[in-house]
Amino acid sequence: MVFDRKKWQKEYRENNKEKIKEYYKTEKGKMEQKIGSWKFQGLVCENIEEYEYIYNRWLSSERCEEPKCNKEYTKKNKKSMDHCHLNGLFRNILCNSCNMKKRTKENSSGITNIYKMGKGWCYQINIKGQKHNKYSKDLEWLKNYKKEYENKYLYNI
Repeated sequence: MVFDRKKWQKEYRENNKEKIKEYYKTEKGKMEQKIGSWKFQGLVCENIEEYEYIYNRWLSSERCEEPKCNKEYTKKNKKSMDHCHLNGLFRNILCNSCNMKKRTKENSSGITNIYKMGKGWCYQINIKGQKHNKYSKDLEWLKNYKKEYENKYLYNI
């Protein structure tokens, strides 16, 4: 009989809902959730230490790191992890309004992301409303592919 990992994970989640809920209330669980959401949004780091560094910087940040803004974070204007949507690299911890301004400028040419997917990476680009995906286990190869692809299709349109 072949081991079905997805089935096992589903059963585990169903049988351990309270245990999982309690785990995500711990500091480690909160960190895993936040980093997971950043990965889903397209943040790309080479190793877990980089993600943890960004998380700790995010936790300790009290003011927007945009020099023109420098406002304290509020319930309305929360802190955000700012990253480049063209290459997935971390830039700063910004207030939500500054982050949205940067994102709007960046996405005018096309939305792109590189994110972790299973044991590999996925490069996703949105051109004229259509999504295109490329998968690889080699992050450097994928970054080079991304650069060539965008130069050919985004910047020469």
